Amino acid sequence: MVMVKEKQSIRNQLLEQLLSLTLREVERRSKHVEQKIQRLSEYIRAQYVMAYYPLKGEVNLLGMLRKDLKRKIICFPVIQGNKLKAYQVEDIDSDLVSGPLGVRQPDTARCQEVPLAELDLVIVPGIAFDKYRNRLGRGGGYYDRFLKELPDKAKTVGVAFDLQIIEDLPHTTAHDVKVDMLLTENDSF
Repeated sequence: MVMVKEKQSIRNQLLEQLLSLTLREVERRSKHVEQKIQRLSEYIRAQYVMAYYPLKGEVNLLGMLRKDLKRKIICFPVIQGNKLKAYQVEDIDSDLVSGPLGVRQPDTARCQEVPLAELDLVIVPGIAFDKYRNRLGRGGGYYDRFLKELPDKAKTVGVAFDLQIIEDLPHTTAHDVKVDMLLTENDSF
Protein backbone atom coordinates (compact mmCIF):
# COMPACT_ATOMS: atom_id res chain seq x y z
CA MET A 1 0.00 0.00 0.00
CA VAL A 2 2.89 2.36 0.77
CA MET A 3 4.39 1.69 -2.68
CA VAL A 4 1.05 2.39 -4.39
CA LYS A 5 0.81 5.77 -2.62
CA GLU A 6 4.44 6.57 -3.42
CA LYS A 7 3.91 5.75 -7.11
CA GLN A 8 0.76 7.87 -7.24
CA SER A 9 2.58 10.78 -5.62
CA ILE A 10 5.35 10.56 -8.24
CA ARG A 11 2.74 10.34 -11.02
CA ASN A 12 0.89 13.41 -9.77
CA GLN A 13 4.06 15.46 -9.38
CA LEU A 14 5.46 14.58 -12.81
CA LEU A 15 2.14 14.88 -14.63
CA GLU A 16 1.86 18.41 -13.28
CA GLN A 17 5.35 19.22 -14.61
CA LEU A 18 4.66 17.59 -17.99
CA LEU A 19 1.36 19.38 -18.44
CA SER A 20 3.07 22.70 -17.70
CA LEU A 21 5.48 22.30 -20.65
CA THR A 22 4.64 24.51 -23.61
CA LEU A 23 3.93 22.93 -26.98
CA ARG A 24 7.12 24.52 -28.31
CA GLU A 25 9.14 23.02 -25.42
CA VAL A 26 7.66 19.55 -26.02
CA GLU A 27 8.47 19.83 -29.74
CA ARG A 28 12.05 20.97 -29.10
CA ARG A 29 12.78 18.24 -26.58
CA SER A 30 11.01 15.60 -28.67
CA LYS A 31 13.20 16.41 -31.71
CA HIS A 32 16.30 15.60 -29.64
CA VAL A 33 14.81 12.27 -28.57
CA GLU A 34 13.84 11.50 -32.20
CA GLN A 35 17.41 12.13 -33.35
CA LYS A 36 18.73 9.71 -30.73
CA ILE A 37 16.25 7.00 -31.72
CA GLN A 38 17.13 7.36 -35.39
CA ARG A 39 20.79 6.71 -34.55
CA LEU A 40 20.02 3.53 -32.57
CA SER A 41 21.21 0.43 -34.38
CA GLU A 42 18.11 -1.37 -33.05
CA TYR A 43 15.90 1.22 -34.75
CA ILE A 44 17.89 1.27 -37.97
CA ARG A 45 17.64 -2.54 -38.28
CA ALA A 46 14.03 -2.81 -37.13
CA GLN A 47 11.41 -3.61 -39.74
CA TYR A 48 8.43 -3.75 -37.33
CA VAL A 49 8.34 -0.83 -34.87
CA MET A 50 5.60 -0.26 -32.34
CA ALA A 51 5.27 3.26 -30.96
CA TYR A 52 2.47 5.21 -29.26
CA TYR A 53 0.33 8.27 -29.87
CA PRO A 54 1.48 10.94 -27.38
CA LEU A 55 -0.75 12.39 -24.73
CA LYS A 56 -0.25 16.03 -23.72
CA GLY A 57 3.27 16.54 -22.37
CA GLU A 58 4.66 13.21 -23.64
CA VAL A 59 7.58 12.78 -26.02
CA ASN A 60 6.09 13.26 -29.50
CA LEU A 61 7.67 11.03 -32.16
CA LEU A 62 4.92 11.41 -34.78
CA GLY A 63 7.10 13.41 -37.20
CA MET A 64 9.73 10.65 -37.29
CA LEU A 65 7.10 7.93 -37.55
CA ARG A 66 5.31 9.65 -40.45
CA LYS A 67 8.61 9.82 -42.36
CA ASP A 68 9.42 6.19 -41.65
CA LEU A 69 6.03 4.77 -42.71
CA LYS A 70 7.49 4.15 -46.16
CA ARG A 71 10.53 2.25 -44.83
CA LYS A 72 9.17 0.43 -41.79
CA ILE A 73 6.00 -1.24 -40.61
CA ILE A 74 4.77 1.12 -37.91
CA CYS A 75 2.37 -0.19 -35.27
CA PHE A 76 0.45 1.47 -32.47
CA PRO A 77 -1.18 -0.17 -29.45
CA VAL A 78 -4.88 -0.92 -29.24
CA ILE A 79 -6.48 -1.44 -25.83
CA GLN A 80 -8.66 -4.56 -25.87
CA GLY A 81 -9.99 -5.50 -22.46
CA ASN A 82 -7.00 -5.25 -20.14
CA LYS A 83 -4.44 -5.96 -22.89
CA LEU A 84 -2.53 -4.05 -25.52
CA LYS A 85 -2.34 -5.42 -29.04
CA ALA A 86 -0.18 -4.12 -31.90
CA TYR A 87 -1.89 -2.87 -35.07
CA GLN A 88 -0.16 -1.66 -38.22
CA VAL A 89 -1.02 1.81 -39.50
CA GLU A 90 -0.44 3.09 -43.00
CA ASP A 91 -1.55 6.68 -42.36
CA ILE A 92 -1.19 8.12 -38.87
CA ASP A 93 -3.71 10.87 -39.54
CA SER A 94 -6.54 8.74 -40.93
CA ASP A 95 -5.99 5.28 -39.36
CA LEU A 96 -6.25 6.39 -35.73
CA VAL A 97 -9.43 6.92 -33.73
CA SER A 98 -10.16 7.91 -30.14
CA GLY A 99 -9.91 4.86 -27.90
CA PRO A 100 -10.39 4.07 -24.23
CA LEU A 101 -8.77 6.43 -21.74
CA GLY A 102 -8.66 9.20 -24.38
CA VAL A 103 -5.73 7.62 -26.20
CA ARG A 104 -5.69 7.64 -30.02
CA GLN A 105 -5.29 4.13 -31.36
CA PRO A 106 -5.61 2.28 -34.68
CA ASP A 107 -9.10 1.71 -36.03
CA THR A 108 -9.33 -2.09 -35.85
CA ALA A 109 -11.84 -2.10 -38.72
CA ARG A 110 -9.20 -0.55 -41.03
CA CYS A 111 -5.91 -1.74 -39.58
CA GLN A 112 -4.38 -5.18 -39.28
CA GLU A 113 -3.20 -6.76 -36.04
CA VAL A 114 0.49 -7.63 -35.97
CA PRO A 115 1.59 -10.76 -34.08
CA LEU A 116 3.96 -9.97 -31.22
CA ALA A 117 6.54 -12.32 -32.75
CA GLU A 118 6.92 -9.84 -35.65
CA LEU A 119 7.87 -6.85 -33.49
CA ASP A 120 11.53 -5.84 -33.57
CA LEU A 121 11.39 -2.68 -31.45
CA VAL A 122 8.80 -1.24 -29.08
CA ILE A 123 9.03 2.44 -28.12
CA VAL A 124 7.51 2.80 -24.66
CA PRO A 125 6.16 5.94 -22.99
CA GLY A 126 6.10 6.49 -19.25
CA ILE A 127 5.43 9.08 -16.61
CA ALA A 128 8.76 8.39 -14.91
CA PHE A 129 11.83 6.22 -15.32
CA ASP A 130 14.98 5.74 -13.29
CA LYS A 131 18.53 5.21 -14.53
CA TYR A 132 18.10 1.47 -13.95
CA ARG A 133 15.41 1.56 -16.69
CA ASN A 134 12.50 0.92 -14.32
CA ARG A 135 9.30 2.50 -15.63
CA LEU A 136 6.27 4.09 -14.04
CA GLY A 137 3.23 4.32 -16.28
CA ARG A 138 -0.20 5.76 -15.72
CA GLY A 139 -1.25 2.97 -13.37
CA GLY A 140 -3.31 0.61 -15.55
CA GLY A 141 -0.55 -1.98 -16.02
CA TYR A 142 -1.22 -2.24 -19.78
CA TYR A 143 2.40 -1.84 -20.85
CA ASP A 144 3.74 -4.10 -18.08
CA ARG A 145 1.43 -6.93 -19.19
CA PHE A 146 2.28 -6.28 -22.84
CA LEU A 147 6.05 -6.15 -22.31
CA LYS A 148 6.00 -9.47 -20.44
CA GLU A 149 4.50 -11.14 -23.53
CA LEU A 150 7.10 -9.85 -26.02
CA PRO A 151 9.52 -12.34 -27.56
CA ASP A 152 13.19 -11.98 -26.59
CA LYS A 153 14.11 -10.62 -30.04
CA ALA A 154 11.90 -7.56 -29.53
CA LYS A 155 13.88 -4.76 -27.91
CA THR A 156 12.20 -2.07 -25.84
CA VAL A 157 13.24 1.56 -25.59
CA GLY A 158 11.68 3.91 -23.07
CA VAL A 159 11.50 7.56 -24.07
CA ALA A 160 11.14 10.49 -21.72
CA PHE A 161 12.29 14.01 -21.01
CA ASP A 162 15.14 14.58 -18.56
CA LEU A 163 12.70 15.88 -15.94
CA GLN A 164 11.01 12.44 -15.90
CA ILE A 165 14.14 10.62 -14.67
CA ILE A 166 14.18 10.15 -10.93
CA GLU A 167 16.89 8.61 -8.79
CA ASP A 168 15.26 5.34 -7.80
CA LEU A 169 11.72 4.45 -8.80
CA PRO A 170 9.65 2.24 -6.46
CA HIS A 171 9.01 -1.04 -8.29
CA THR A 172 8.27 -4.72 -7.82
CA THR A 173 9.83 -7.49 -9.84
CA ALA A 174 6.49 -9.33 -9.95
CA HIS A 175 4.58 -6.61 -11.84
CA ASP A 176 6.86 -3.87 -13.16
CA VAL A 177 8.84 -4.49 -16.35
CA LYS A 178 12.07 -2.66 -17.17
CA VAL A 179 12.82 -1.41 -20.66
CA ASP A 180 16.00 -2.54 -22.46
CA MET A 181 17.11 1.02 -23.20
CA LEU A 182 16.08 4.48 -22.08
CA LEU A 183 16.52 7.71 -24.03
CA THR A 184 15.94 11.31 -23.01
CA GLU A 185 16.84 14.46 -24.88
CA ASN A 186 20.27 14.47 -23.18
CA ASP A 187 20.96 10.99 -21.81
CA SER A 188 20.88 7.30 -22.62
CA PHE A 189 20.68 4.49 -20.07
